[in-house]
Amino acid sequence: MKKSLSLSFALGLILLATVSCNNSSKPADQGTDEFADTSTVKDTVAEKAKEMLEFKFFYTLANLPSPMEMINAIYQHNVGFNKDLMNPSSNSTNYTTAFKKSVNYGIYGIDMAYTAFYGQNQDLLDYYATTKKMAEKLGVQETFDKFTSSFRENADNKDSLVKIIDRAYAETDNYLRSNHRLEVASHVLAGSIIEVQYLSIELMKNSEVTPANNDIFEKIYNQKLYLENLISLFSDLKKYPSSAGLLAQLQSIKAVFDTIKSPQELTKENLAKLSAAVTAVRNDMIK
Repeated sequence: MKKSLSLSFALGLILLATVSCNNSSKPADQGTDEFADTSTVKDTVAEKAKEMLEFKFFYTLANLPSPMEMINAIYQHNVGFNKDLMNPSSNSTNYTTAFKKSVNYGIYGIDMAYTAFYGQNQDLLDYYATTKKMAEKLGVQETFDKFTSSFRENADNKDSLVKIIDRAYAETDNYLRSNHRLEVASHVLAGSIIEVQYLSIELMKNSEVTPANNDIFEKIYNQKLYLENLISLFSDLKKYPSSAGLLAQLQSIKAVFDTIKSPQELTKENLAKLSAAVTAVRNDMIK
């Protein structure tokens, strides 16, 4: 739980500093209310809220291992490839809202990485084309296109492809943040995290915890921490209806995770409960 505690501690320090600064300025302001610029005060409050939101986004991203780590762990344990688990590329034409475009851009990126790890070249090309179209819909195609030539040149090199996909998504995050599209970037991040959770749980839900696969179950269990960070992030985005709805869904997954106290408690029964919770959220995202 160290990451969660670190987040609470860091946010507490920032809030304390903010309150302290505000309180320390009050005596100097007394008797000068007629000169107060209320618009400036409001802008300052809005700016502090924006800074807090950016901090939470950066913290979540900084403490999130590459999604490739989970997929690689599953691949290394010779868990079979299951194409049926991926969001069909044909669904991409159904996504017309900003929310659906962004969360599914995150989902398709994970599916593309999944095909790359397992050497499913035809599926990989299909999902690359689909993800590229989603990037165009989101207005981030320029960033995505940077990696097109590298992608084609390394089409037969799995390790290089995985690194290219990782970089492409990191660049997309950077682009969205630098262009003040933090809500969109957060939705992309949520789509990625939910898809990693969905794939890992579905691929492992019929397995028992053993010394040989314990590392995978630890990674599944640790998804709880990233979920908590996402919930903290979306708590500051809940003024947007789509983000408020997603926040409630993330909390429903966390409620199930909270009943599981250790990786060893990821029994088939508990994995089935997690599967139901994550699948419900993921199905809503991809419909």
